Amino acid sequence: MSHPNLLPWTHRDITAFGTSPHRAPHRLHESPAFTDDALAALLDRLPREVVHPYTMGEDPADSSQWRRGAPTDLPGADLLEVVARGRLWLNLVGVNRHDPELRRLVGELYDEVRALVPGFDPREVKATLLISSPTALVHYHADNQPNMLWHLRGRKRAYVYPRAERFASRADLEKVVAGATDEELPYDLSYDQHAEVLDLEPGQVAWWPQNSPHRVENVDGLNVSLSTEHWTADSLRREHVWTANYFLRTAARRTPRSTRETGALPAAKVAAMRLGRRAGALTIPEKRAPRPSFRIDPDVPDGVGALVP
Repeated sequence: MSHPNLLPWTHRDITAFGTSPHRAPHRLHESPAFTDDALAALLDRLPREVVHPYTMGEDPADSSQWRRGAPTDLPGADLLEVVARGRLWLNLVGVNRHDPELRRLVGELYDEVRALVPGFDPREVKATLLISSPTALVHYHADNQPNMLWHLRGRKRAYVYPRAERFASRADLEKVVAGATDEELPYDLSYDQHAEVLDLEPGQVAWWPQNSPHRVENVDGLNVSLSTEHWTADSLRREHVWTANYFLRTAARRTPRSTRETGALPAAKVAAMRLGRRAGALTIPEKRAPRPSFRIDPDVPDGVGALVP
């Protein structure tokens, strides 16, 4: 079944695309692909190594309780039941690369965005389906590439912060963009008074400028969202310039003065970075995925059980 006109966007929505924190309508949530039965079937047919479980505490300022879980072999329906009553967050990573139906739906979404937004032509798109408990949250962080949060079920609240030194220092953001560290950034509750708050109901999509710090809290119900990230010529140019600045700071021991993304100087920095990486003189420390520290246990109220040796 095809889903034409998934994006009933206004001129205001199109103008705001990618340039400011914004919420717009969509009709993706009307697809039968996101019912309980369909999600359970999806979980059963996906390779379980792409289903990443997490748990967390209740304090948005304390990210130390954000933990990775071990892969689970629970049937899809049972897994959904545990998530619906527990304190869990499932990332179904790269779901459009593993499932034909989700690949088709993501393709339709982006075909419509291309048709609506002049000049938008992403080189690559990756989608992650998020299934999470009613009170789950994601801590303060920034993403490398632009992304969109297509909300499908439940209620969710996104806090988006200015892309400014106070909220994400250049040095910290360079590490994130270069892939030298995880996406998490230092956070203080006082930042919230400067946040743009986007409350999301099913049938709404949120976006914000590339690398903007943000965090997310679930408000009510089993939450299901599709997070998509895309790579464009402009977003890749930004990534390359900020990665070059990371190497200037770490390898050359110099503080980059400019974050300009176009012109002769940024081009020279990026060219020097590429030569240095090809020669092996510039390397980024390999990140290690966090080790699982719990297992999903249907016999405990929050679903977070101890690992069995």
